[in-house]
Amino acid sequence: MKQYILLDWDGNLAKTLDVWLQACRAPLEKRGLTLTDEEVARCFGMPVERFTEWGITDIDDAIDEMDEMAVRLLPDVELYPDALEVLESFKKLGKKTALITTSGRSKVIQLLDKYDMHHYFDVIVAHEDTKQHKPHPEPLEFALQKLGGNIKDSIMIGDSDKDIGAANNAGIDSILFYPDEHRKFYNLSELEKLKPTYIVEDFRQILDII
Repeated sequence: MKQYILLDWDGNLAKTLDVWLQACRAPLEKRGLTLTDEEVARCFGMPVERFTEWGITDIDDAIDEMDEMAVRLLPDVELYPDALEVLESFKKLGKKTALITTSGRSKVIQLLDKYDMHHYFDVIVAHEDTKQHKPHPEPLEFALQKLGGNIKDSIMIGDSDKDIGAANNAGIDSILFYPDEHRKFYNLSELEKLKPTYIVEDFRQILDII
């Protein structure tokens, strides 16, 4: 049984992947780049690196355009089914929880307010809270320090290679959340190569693990 639960936000609790896909695609298409959904999804959490790789020279302008579209779309985002119920179960079980996101705090706070979710998290680690970001282990280590937790009793729940990679780099067990709708964003066989400790398609399955 794990006591310290680390959770990703985008594509894990909040159904933001379509928003970020649209937001990332906009500056790319404006600059004449046509990529598949899976290719565009590679910029999630790492837009500077991916935009550079794709030959974009006005990186700051492109990211501003991406963020402007995201800000317009994010207020309408829904949560994944059973996400709130699972978080409520964690509280009842006395688990310590940390929300760890590469998104800026302001982008997350508006949805936490919308769904009245703040009380579900003992710690929130956003983009501006650490120098390094997932898959670097720093955000996870920072969260555990704040929680007073340890590696052995912790688990990371996320949907992407960055989440599972960060867990691996921190020496923490992981759960890959991979509902059917994620197939257009991520290749499951590639994620499986990272050897997540568990893979679930339904968020409620997490309760059987934790």
